Amino acid sequence: MYKVGIVGAGRMGRRRAATAHAHPASAVTLIYDEHAAAAAELAAECGAAVAASQEELIAADLDIAVVATTHDALAPISTTALLAGKHVLCEKPLGRNLQEARQAVAAAEQSGRVLKVGYNHRYHPAIQKLHEVCTAGEIGPLLSIRARYGHGGRPGYEREWRTNPEQAGGGELLDQGAHLIDLAKWLLGDFAEVTGYAETHFWDAPVEDNAYGLFRTATGQIASLHASWTQWKNLFSVEVFGRDGYVCAEGLGGAYGPERAVVGRRNPQGGAPDSERFDYSDEDRSWELEWADFLRGLAGAGTPYSLGREALETMEWIYRFYRAAAEKRSVRREESLNM
Repeated sequence: MYKVGIVGAGRMGRRRAATAHAHPASAVTLIYDEHAAAAAELAAECGAAVAASQEELIAADLDIAVVATTHDALAPISTTALLAGKHVLCEKPLGRNLQEARQAVAAAEQSGRVLKVGYNHRYHPAIQKLHEVCTAGEIGPLLSIRARYGHGGRPGYEREWRTNPEQAGGGELLDQGAHLIDLAKWLLGDFAEVTGYAETHFWDAPVEDNAYGLFRTATGQIASLHASWTQWKNLFSVEVFGRDGYVCAEGLGGAYGPERAVVGRRNPQGGAPDSERFDYSDEDRSWELEWADFLRGLAGAGTPYSLGREALETMEWIYRFYRAAAEKRSVRREESLNM
């Protein structure tokens, strides 16, 4: 039985706690949040104790620390927990910047503990179907990806922590856009270069509310990615085009709409392709599947998705994008990223 401590009792921490508490191989035993009332409420739901500080939690007899905080605390807490001998599941994007992310990855490698970063979108059934179709070669060699992800914020969004660079590190690209980069890399492999625009169209904030990126592989495959805080109706859509057809995944359940996948096979004679649609339940099991994948990895039964080194590569592409947008040029993988 894995003993689990949760740092952060907000929306994500509550979701992680519920998932770990429900799994037969793990038990939530300790919770910390800077807001004591939130920690106490969540602890009561899980039958856990409350830590007086994050230091107390990290020093406790735990196997796993789950770090579900604002971006500014992700890497420091993860780094300390790893060096204290805990395995860590850290929410994406792993930190505010490359320096923080690199420190966490180095701590995992130094301690021999597992660092997994919470890119749960890989576990959605429509995305799993999309990946299965692509890797099986059902639509031929892959040509390009077009992906969009966004919402419209809410009144006062410009005053929330996600728009504060001291807490968040960046804007919508580090928020939802990180998922798109993670998925595109998972499908196409590593990129060779990136160009794009980071824009603040609407929200009065010092970070981007829209990111428009073109990521290109060494063999010429293109991923066109758009992450937006001015997508007034919530949207999640990933489309992959191959020589012999296409596959798309849409929706995440809830406000993002029903989850479904469509596979289309190009008609060699022209005209509309033959297509097949797969509809999935509104129930979001991605968190449960991600946690199970993490535990299998700890047991030596496989390699979990989005380990620290892979998540660091995603962060590196985020910062290559930021440089490309700031300098109005294409930035290649081999360029130094001393930032």
